[in-house]
Amino acid sequence: MPAAPWDNGAAAKQLFVLVTGANSGIGLGIGQRLIDEFAAAHPSPYDHLVVITTTRSATKSRQTTDSLRRYLGRQEDSAAAAKSSLRPGRIHLASIELDLCNLPSVCAAADRLRTSPLSIYTGTGKAASSPHTIPRLDSVIFNAGIGGWTGIGWWNLLTDVLFNGIPQATTFPTCKAATGGLLVDPLTGKEVKGAGVGAVEKDGVLGQVFCANIFGHYVFAHALLPLLRGTSGDSDSNSSKTRGRSALGPGPARIIWESSVEAEGWKNLSLDDFQAIHTVAAYESSKRLTDVLALTANLKGVAPVSAPFYKADTDDSEDHSGSKSDSKSDEDGTITTPATYVTHPGVVCSTLFPLNWFYFMLYNLAMYISRWLGSPWHPITAYKGAAAAVWVALQPKSALDALDAQHVKWGTGTTRGGTALVKRSEVEGWGFRGLVGEELGAATTVDSTTGKAWSDGKGDPLAALFPYPAYLLNSRGRKKGAATLTAERRHEFEVLGRDCWREMERLRKEWAERVRKAREDSSQA
Repeated sequence: MPAAPWDNGAAAKQLFVLVTGANSGIGLGIGQRLIDEFAAAHPSPYDHLVVITTTRSATKSRQTTDSLRRYLGRQEDSAAAAKSSLRPGRIHLASIELDLCNLPSVCAAADRLRTSPLSIYTGTGKAASSPHTIPRLDSVIFNAGIGGWTGIGWWNLLTDVLFNGIPQATTFPTCKAATGGLLVDPLTGKEVKGAGVGAVEKDGVLGQVFCANIFGHYVFAHALLPLLRGTSGDSDSNSSKTRGRSALGPGPARIIWESSVEAEGWKNLSLDDFQAIHTVAAYESSKRLTDVLALTANLKGVAPVSAPFYKADTDDSEDHSGSKSDSKSDEDGTITTPATYVTHPGVVCSTLFPLNWFYFMLYNLAMYISRWLGSPWHPITAYKGAAAAVWVALQPKSALDALDAQHVKWGTGTTRGGTALVKRSEVEGWGFRGLVGEELGAATTVDSTTGKAWSDGKGDPLAALFPYPAYLLNSRGRKKGAATLTAERRHEFEVLGRDCWREMERLRKEWAERVRKAREDSSQA
């Protein structure tokens, strides 16, 4: 196997990122934005970016890689016209198949990433790919998913606009119609027909939206743990072949969940209908569950329950719960578990919501009107909507730690003029940072935690990273009727997190055994 094009540099000068559902929409926007922002932030010819995308078919994977290579070529042409260069030879692209509703496919994709060479394309032009095994993953961005919607409930839309206004109606819509009750056989990926709302939960099936949006990713992340081991050791002098190095300096790898601004609150997630089979709000339920899992992952009351998820099946080192796992730590550093983050793209006009061309045009216009009326949550385009996920993937660990970023839901916002920014998003039961009684700062630019003015450099560190800090105020874009976080609600949220992690782990272990038996039966057939 030929030497990898990134082998001539230190591990800390390389970034390996995986993006699911990248053939269109926000996923493709994430790939494009990763190229642009990495090239701008890391101009050295010794800095390398490897973007691995996933799609549901080999054809879509080829198309995605071709699309990103063409995009890279256009960006390089623009840079050349300005008498500069992105140095495209340090941008590397690959894509693999992944069907999140087919758990054997999920396990096979993880096996391939861990052990097999990928066809990696370097730079622009028509050069053929070359096979290389990736040494690690620094960030995985879980973007793929389905909506399960069928159209618009016009009466709900009308009343929502009349009583709440256009920005609220387009940010937290109540008009999306869905059939609900979608089921899937996760051993084959085939939809179980004729279920409908109120379908009886059957042995051997899962809620389809639940499986596509969260459970498939959850199983995938656990299977990828051998590639997601960070280290507290000094990585600058290490070979890129060393597993587990963070491309942005020593520290843990990152699991970045893509949620939704409309995840809403308590009403959309029920432990009695955990897989959202008996509701027409399966998408919203899956995104609420995403928020809860990500924000509570390392809380003191939840960590003992979530710890097995972060323990690789082939580890023998100690995980953060103190129990023994089955892998050895690096000789020069201590194994650390991945850091978990949650983001959302704001409101993006995408084909995920089924509309004909005429209604789509009206939908698009309504989004721009909402932005012009002052909503900060309408990036509208997929490229702008990708800002939050890419920001979390590229920020130095020290910057994220200063913001306590693992305990914030990061949303993509924009100014009226369309300048993209990243801001904290409210989560019912958690608030903006899990801080009880946090002030909204509606008429001031004083950070509610530090009590310092943002302009004096001692307030909110986020304010220095984006223009127009007034857009970062918690009060801007808040859902109508949202309540200030109380200690009681904060406690309930943590308890919910513990219960959700417990159920996810139960399902993971149950289906791991089912998949194991299915693969054994397949190999013996």
